[in-house]
Amino acid sequence: MNNIPLLLTATVDPQGMKGANFDPADRAARYVDALNFYVSEFERNPSEPGCIVFAENSGYPAEKVLSRVKKARNVTIEYLNLGTDGFDQSKGKGYNETILLRMAAEQSEAIAEAGCFFKITGRLKVLNIRKMLKECQQRRASAAGLVFLADCKDHRVYEWLHMPINGHAGECRYWFAGRDFFLTEMAPRYAEMNDYASPPVLAEDLMLDVCRKTRGRKDCRDRFRTQARISGKGGHNLGSGSSFFYSTDNDSLPLRIKCGLRQLLRWLLPWWRA
Repeated sequence: MNNIPLLLTATVDPQGMKGANFDPADRAARYVDALNFYVSEFERNPSEPGCIVFAENSGYPAEKVLSRVKKARNVTIEYLNLGTDGFDQSKGKGYNETILLRMAAEQSEAIAEAGCFFKITGRLKVLNIRKMLKECQQRRASAAGLVFLADCKDHRVYEWLHMPINGHAGECRYWFAGRDFFLTEMAPRYAEMNDYASPPVLAEDLMLDVCRKTRGRKDCRDRFRTQARISGKGGHNLGSGSSFFYSTDNDSLPLRIKCGLRQLLRWLLPWWRA
């Protein structure tokens, strides 16, 4: 039985925040598309309940989203309208998303009941989400249990090749955490983040630090066995260069090839965080 809620983070109207892509109508359509995808995925196994927590922090009316989302008997959607108070656009995405996540973890009834959640950036579709949830469930049922599971890059290959690409970053688009672990070990660090500081302190930096600091714990893992297959365009800019390294279009051929190679590496070199 699936008892891990999906926590989708959403800012439908970024209200001119620096670095935010797409206009509100486009963003709303992408969130609706993602919600319909996850409902359909849970609907594939009607005997198992599915739960989606949709946490939105721009004050966008719930009915404008939920009225466009399909209904399924085994799927519940908890819409959290978190409002705009307490957020600071001048510090960028990581700071504000962590506040959003903390508020959602504190207020969501579904997350409180389950004691955990699987976080996904709300506009994106993780095409193999059921397989990733199953991995989390299996690890939770093990003797060691599971309170944190994420992905990260932590290698020096790009440095050895003299390529201007960061080989050390946490994966922030998707990850799993126990509610208590998140609220005590991750959420309090929101104040450290500032996308526009010099040097910037990004969410990916903090996620990598969490991965490194928990690496010796049996109930924490910083590498999924399953490579996430993501559909959708990222709302960020990686720079210019070969699309194999710099594209943010997850449906492009270069990124689909990269995804396949990374799954192969997870099978052959499960210890290498590439």
